[in-house]
Amino acid sequence: MPNNPDTEAVVRGYLAAAAAGDLEGIWSFYSKNIIYEDTSVHQVYHGLEATKDFYVKTMGGLDVHWEVDEIVATDEGFGIGGFMAGRHVKDLPGMPATNKTFKVACASIATVRNGKIVRNRDFWSNAALLDQLGFISLR
Repeated sequence: MPNNPDTEAVVRGYLAAAAAGDLEGIWSFYSKNIIYEDTSVHQVYHGLEATKDFYVKTMGGLDVHWEVDEIVATDEGFGIGGFMAGRHVKDLPGMPATNKTFKVACASIATVRNGKIVRNRDFWSNAALLDQLGFISLR
């Protein structure tokens, strides 16, 4: 089944903004009432301001980008599969910057209405990230 072109345009625009580090561009794809959930850290944020705060605080310490393998876009939303990769360049709460690289499998699912992301749920392994940064050992 082919992707819905309107929804695919939303997800590709969102990914392009993220790849460019364009925070305002990222925010432009979110509804002001977005519900954003990061399952790896068991956090749910309601509204654009709360989502921005989380994103800046968390992703700001990780020079991170998506390596997208797959996009599925329907009339109502999208799914993305791939990897979250980058370098730990700034301190995060309880984790001084290591300057180590990481690559963690991840997925994201979202609901889109009227060209805006109204719900976004991200899945990735926090344990795998912490292992690659040297904070825990999974071996």
